[in-house]
Amino acid sequence: MGDAYVRFFNEGYISKENFFNFGLKETIYAPYDKAEIEWNFLKNRIYGNEKVFIRGFGRDANGTHLFQALYKKLLSNHNVRKDSTNNAEPAKLIRSLTGYSKTQSSKFESIRNYQISHIFGRTKNVFAFTAPWNIVYMPKMLDPFTGHEAKGEMIDEYTLLFQRQGYHRFEKLIDEFNEIMINPNFKEKVNEVLYSFHSNETYSIKELKKLEEAINKEFSPIIVNQY
Repeated sequence: MGDAYVRFFNEGYISKENFFNFGLKETIYAPYDKAEIEWNFLKNRIYGNEKVFIRGFGRDANGTHLFQALYKKLLSNHNVRKDSTNNAEPAKLIRSLTGYSKTQSSKFESIRNYQISHIFGRTKNVFAFTAPWNIVYMPKMLDPFTGHEAKGEMIDEYTLLFQRQGYHRFEKLIDEFNEIMINPNFKEKVNEVLYSFHSNETYSIKELKKLEEAINKEFSPIIVNQY
């Protein structure tokens, strides 16, 4: 099978190892102390029925209402909003925490050719979409190595390195996220809400099937192979 990335590195312009090391070294993270404070703010907003955000769900975001209904019952939060651009809130957050901006600003230092990326995905999970430990600036040339469209062993290799580095930086905060996701009471309540949806004629079987599939992915704990 022909692989454009393999062909590029085989030309000898730069080794795969050097390219990967560059991407990891140049990734910009929120400082840990600021990330910890913001993470606690986020949890308080979620549990306090304050405005929080997720990325749109489904084609043209037409299934977002399912997650919003879920969070109303699951967390008693009636203020879960769809991000206006699917990245506006993460962009605002990483800008304020790092002091860097992709656009010209008198308040922040400008950077170019960086992409905002979610290290661990889970963008429909209200605890993860604007979690400071999940959002970084990464060199745009490396972004395809962590995106959904690229495939192959090399993509898997870089994604693992990228996620390992993120986990090492924010291990305590990510473990707190995992504790929420695996808490038996939380999981039981998710199942109860889904059961109540099935008895509600408002939602179609097709909609609920997609929601259940998404929940299994979005609410899974973050497990990174460390070896």
